[in-house]
Amino acid sequence: MPSRPRSTSRAGRGPSRLARERELAAQAQAVRLPAQVDVVVVGGGASGLAAAITAAEAGARVVVVERALECGRSILATGGGRCNLANADLAAERYRHPGFVSAVCGKRFLEDVLGFFSACGLAVAEEEGGRLYPVTREASSVREVLVARARRTHVTLACGREVAGVSRTSRGFDLELVPTFEGAQRETLGARAVVIATGGGESSLARGLDLPLVDASPVLCPLACEGLDFPALDGRRTRVAATLVRNGSTIACEAGELLFRPYGISGIVSFDLSRNALPGDRLALDLLPEVDAGIARELTMRGGTVGLLDDAVAAQLGKLNGTAEDVVAHAKAVELLVTGIADEKRAQVTAGGVDVSALDALTLACPSVPGVFACGEVVDVDGACGGFNLAWAWKSGMVAGTAAARLAERR
Repeated sequence: MPSRPRSTSRAGRGPSRLARERELAAQAQAVRLPAQVDVVVVGGGASGLAAAITAAEAGARVVVVERALECGRSILATGGGRCNLANADLAAERYRHPGFVSAVCGKRFLEDVLGFFSACGLAVAEEEGGRLYPVTREASSVREVLVARARRTHVTLACGREVAGVSRTSRGFDLELVPTFEGAQRETLGARAVVIATGGGESSLARGLDLPLVDASPVLCPLACEGLDFPALDGRRTRVAATLVRNGSTIACEAGELLFRPYGISGIVSFDLSRNALPGDRLALDLLPEVDAGIARELTMRGGTVGLLDDAVAAQLGKLNGTAEDVVAHAKAVELLVTGIADEKRAQVTAGGVDVSALDALTLACPSVPGVFACGEVVDVDGACGGFNLAWAWKSGMVAGTAAARLAERR
């Protein structure tokens, strides 16, 4: 009699996830919140956990309000699951509003980030392009050391809750919390200071507090383009030097790996260009950035394009320029038309958020609403690929958390 097919692994994963969610919901429901604390951090992601830890270590009584059933889930998806947590060269010029970033992060930007993680017990390793990862190459390691440090500093992690409203009081603020899981009641939590760390996209809390906002838009994502038969090149990779041009003026230059997709281009070069690209921009690509044009011609005369270009790329360029010499010449100057952002759901970062002009660069406080601070992706700061955005999350969270604790102490 033939054996029955195994189905336990796939079927088992579903119930185990469900059981895990039920366990987390029970843990969230068991959390008892005090009536009043010093600092409430709204958002338990990268910047929120950094803010909570630094505020608590500065002596504040801290609660993190997180909509998900556990803190740090967003960290698990970063860096392809490996968590590119910073870069060895955190130049302010790699960010939007570089002057503001420089004022917030100071001259010890990298040292402060690495010191923070050393205090968490995390070892870091460097890869190509200065990208810094946990030595485990697992994002879960970063999340776990952060959550463990938050608990050691007696931060209350109030998961499964979101802020439905906030009102000012003589002591600071009252936050109305609603549960995101069944069987729980609304709660009211008082705080002397509030840190907004809700991540990218629309922040209803920031809007409710009348903070000036810059419209959100996806960045670090692929670009839709015209100019080549992209479906025929789908999946092909090449190193390029790319120049983004608008109305005859150079807007940005990037170099690195490019991935052809049916709609246009993806890869790190595309992601970085997406921070500045607009529909109608021209994109000039050098598909042989490491080979001089004269040398490329000589090599082509000896062996054709096989030693220089991917076969599919050469064939695509050959449709427009027949000889091998013409193909290589075209490869040094491919012109594309940008038609827009592509695959927005896969965008790694959201630009926009709280206008930097509304924040004190030394504390990330909102002077128009005393007692409110903002950090991380909720602020209109975004950086290039390679660990810049997480580095901003950690450092801005540290700045906001420390300042919030100091303000709460004075109130």
